[in-house]
Amino acid sequence: MKKLLKYTGLALSFPLILFLSYTALRKNHFISKEQAKETYQFENSQFIEWKGIQVHLLEKGHKHSKSVILVHGLGGALHEFNPLGDRLAEHYHVVSFDLPGFGLSDAPLHSEDIQQVYFDFMEFILENFARDTSYIVGNSMGGMIAWNTTYMFPDRIQKQVLLAPAGYDMVQIAEKNAEWINQPHIRYLLAKGAAPFIAKSNVEMCFFKDEDIDPMLFERKYGMMNKEGNLEYLKQLAGYKKFMDTAIIQQIQTPSLIIWGTEDEIIPYSHAIRFDRDLPNSALLTYENCGHAPMLEELDKCAEDILNFFD
Repeated sequence: MKKLLKYTGLALSFPLILFLSYTALRKNHFISKEQAKETYQFENSQFIEWKGIQVHLLEKGHKHSKSVILVHGLGGALHEFNPLGDRLAEHYHVVSFDLPGFGLSDAPLHSEDIQQVYFDFMEFILENFARDTSYIVGNSMGGMIAWNTTYMFPDRIQKQVLLAPAGYDMVQIAEKNAEWINQPHIRYLLAKGAAPFIAKSNVEMCFFKDEDIDPMLFERKYGMMNKEGNLEYLKQLAGYKKFMDTAIIQQIQTPSLIIWGTEDEIIPYSHAIRFDRDLPNSALLTYENCGHAPMLEELDKCAEDILNFFD
């Protein structure tokens, strides 16, 4: 029995030894802001000043056409909208950006009230980069920012597209999808940045069909997660408990298109029914066998449906 216990103890401790050895010896994955910018900016990237920070922004398409504003989700970046943005830019003036704290954008200097930060930022975008009336498209947290922007600026947003937007049951959604980053063992694991397998897993969570994932998404997610300051800001957001008031959704009269994948593991498809119920002027499109990022996993269908809605 003692011999059995001895070998059992060794077996149980061996994964822990491997884990501690890995975290102690692995390389530092963090990259500086300058290195990230040099590696990941696009040919038409702009870096604009806003409230003491630099924000990464892209404009493409027809300068004199109606604007389409694209808003990415939590932990994301504007590159996740590039394929869809290219399709929309054939007809419209497209504006995308890394939200403050994500991608190549700096974190906001004052982030005690995240809602106010993104309200002020979206007002800045509307005033400086969008046409008088615009369309807005948002995914996940970006969808929540989109419907809140539409509510706050009904005269500026003519139509909105919500791709698996956040909104309802945010405490439970945050606990499921974000608070993992503040667990002690995860913090220890991330002490030298996010290894490639973490970035890969983060991307795969948003897809139902892993074979459809462009490998570029893994590489860019790895870089964006490890850019100086981004993980710390994500940890801060993960603990944020002040969420937008979903009661205002019922007051949004703007024509709305909701697109949701049936296999969404981030925000369940049942929320699509709730948005469609509460938005007074909405249409719901259901994508079978699709995850949390329909603009990537079902690009052709998503682009066609959005263009039809805008027309």
